[in-house]
Amino acid sequence: MRYVSILAGVLVTLSVVGAGWAVVNGARDAATLRACVRALGSEGSPERVAKACPAAIADAHLVAARASACDAALSARPENSYAVAAACSAPVKTVQAERDIARREAARLTSDLTNERLGQDAAIARASASAATLAERKARAVAAVQAAPRDGDGLVVCDADCLRARWATASDRP
Repeated sequence: MRYVSILAGVLVTLSVVGAGWAVVNGARDAATLRACVRALGSEGSPERVAKACPAAIADAHLVAARASACDAALSARPENSYAVAAACSAPVKTVQAERDIARREAARLTSDLTNERLGQDAAIARASASAATLAERKARAVAAVQAAPRDGDGLVVCDADCLRARWATASDRP
């Protein structure tokens, strides 16, 4: 029985020491958490938060600070690409790069389309000028045939050489 009472005493002593240890650790943890809350509440730098807070909290704060900086860089007008490169994660940088490539491709295609339209406009102008020239030539040819000498039946009595000569010397051109 004596051993049982000694064992019971040892267990009670260990319990009291363990409870005291828990209280001391709890107080230390509470003090650490209060310091951490102060560091977080004052918009502290990541280094200050890392010193005052447990590693999990410091890591989460660092991720949140980077995300906030990334959001600010992405929402800036004009967009701050240097801040995006410094603050954003790799997937965000990848999406931004893909978007920039798509924007450049769209600008290139718009430029190509504009150039094609300018080329079409020039071709239409050339075709219009050619059609006007052709119509003018046809009108002159018809006028030359109308001005040619005719016989009693109304038939032209002059051949092509005659018409050319008449056209070159005639003063009454249509």
